[in-house]
Amino acid sequence: MAVTLDDLYDELGRGKVYECSLTSEKWQLDGLQDGENIYVDPRPAILETLLHELLHRAKPRLSERTVTNTARALVVRMDERTKALWWRAYQRTKRRGRPVHVDE
Repeated sequence: MAVTLDDLYDELGRGKVYECSLTSEKWQLDGLQDGENIYVDPRPAILETLLHELLHRAKPRLSERTVTNTARALVVRMDERTKALWWRAYQRTKRRGRPVHVDE
């Protein structure tokens, strides 16, 4: 199953993307998909994290390894114009969220 940037761009358009600090005593979290909401910690590599969480929401049956590898591969294939397009779309779509603490 091939997932394209167009598929994930449509997913980003659904909104419910929040930029906030994520903390956990157990996990190193760059992003989190929880139901319809996506939380992205602004400190790490935002685009890869965003694609990773969009993949989880768009394709919930994919394994963590597949999601990680797919997100990384999509970012690596992006040219600077595409990265700038995604960054602007992210900036328009994101909403500020309260910090989320996860321990499961």
